[in-house]
Amino acid sequence: MTDGQGRLAGVLSMRDLILARPAAPLARVMRRDPVCVGADDDRERVADVLVRHRYVALPVVDASRRLLGIVTVDDVIDVIVAEATEDVHRMFSAGAGESLASPWRYSFGKRLPWLLLNLLLAASGALVVRMFEGTIAAWTALAVYMPVVAGMGGNASAQAMAVAVRGIALGEAGHVRVRAVVARELRVGLAAGLVTGALAFGAASLLHYGDAPLLGGLVAVALLVNTTVACAWGAAVPFVMRTLGFDPAQSATIFTTVLTDTLGFLTFLGLVALSMSVLR
Repeated sequence: MTDGQGRLAGVLSMRDLILARPAAPLARVMRRDPVCVGADDDRERVADVLVRHRYVALPVVDASRRLLGIVTVDDVIDVIVAEATEDVHRMFSAGAGESLASPWRYSFGKRLPWLLLNLLLAASGALVVRMFEGTIAAWTALAVYMPVVAGMGGNASAQAMAVAVRGIALGEAGHVRVRAVVARELRVGLAAGLVTGALAFGAASLLHYGDAPLLGGLVAVALLVNTTVACAWGAAVPFVMRTLGFDPAQSATIFTTVLTDTLGFLTFLGLVALSMSVLR
């Protein structure tokens, strides 16, 4: 309902009308100072307000609170689907707006810059491996477990990153401290690292029993370190990108993958090189 100047004065719901007395004036039935959104509000904020208050519609007003129209939950569902799709694309560095029917040239142009950036950043992992070429040549079994250590770290960081991006998108991030989120993920990573490290120790000892328990222990420690750091890093990257003014999901996977690969190789091969020098 509006006043004489067209400004929003209140809202009426079907429930209020049904429960009100037949002779009651609308001014007494309506809800004053209703929740509303501005015409210039971001569509994600509008969706957040609707979801948080569980309304089926919201009035839209201008700077003077003059009623311009309404936005319904059906409109918001379309927005949520579009934003979720865009976040998934950006998280994996695919082109925003891509679909299964997109021309291949369009997809190629959208993806190539991020693939080139990934190639450039991946050079850090290659440099680490190059530093330990002699170590790998002396103990060829290491090549079997290098991708295991790096891959487990990448998966752990992707899980933590997905939770962080979802929390930011749904507005949950405003109710928690980043420090608490990172501390929680450190605990998750430590627990996951202990379990996966113990299993990897057993598997390595069975597959390479001649090198057990040294090889299994090195794999287990490397997994523990990489998984713990990867969880904390995966949760922190979206918040860092948001602080820098970027979309929290934009290319986050690239940066987390590069770190976990580089850290995994450095930790595993570094521990191996140290143990070999001590045992000589």
